Amino acid sequence: MRRNANKTGLAARKPQSVVVLYENVATRERAAKFCDHLLEQQSAKDTLKIHWCSFSSLGDSASASDAAKKARKADMIVFAVISEGELSQEIKLWTETWLGKRHELEGAVVGLVVDRRPNPCEMACLKEIYLRHLARRAGMDYLCQMPSTMPKGMPDSLDSYDQRAGQVTSVLDEILRAHLPPPPL
Repeated sequence: MRRNANKTGLAARKPQSVVVLYENVATRERAAKFCDHLLEQQSAKDTLKIHWCSFSSLGDSASASDAAKKARKADMIVFAVISEGELSQEIKLWTETWLGKRHELEGAVVGLVVDRRPNPCEMACLKEIYLRHLARRAGMDYLCQMPSTMPKGMPDSLDSYDQRAGQVTSVLDEILRAHLPPPPL
């Protein structure tokens, strides 16, 4: 995952913006369950903006452009797909419109394969393989299922240092308020 000291990444906080792309009605239902789980993980003070977009709507240039703008800045991009076949050339071209414009923002690509069989020895479908490569090229994490809890900050990451630098703990407050004599010369 790429790091940028000016941005707080997904590893250090819960997602704030999610773009959900879905292939059909069944995949939209699966994505809705996924988003419900995300919302359950959010605290009351957190806001989660979810932008929904069907694969078919990406054929419209205005919808595709709007979705690409949101994907460029999204904390999480969810692709809800069926396992059969490959992603269309149109979808692959759409991913290229935002891929190089994320400017090292952290985030995750989530591949929700609706009809995946629970066989651990089975090879990933072509769509999932493409999404894994897409995430790697974008410097993003790839998730194929929802974690049981949302990720917390990594203890020694640049993002956690950046977040902790602004915190004044009770120990630091006590040190700052202590009136110590100057050191001897």
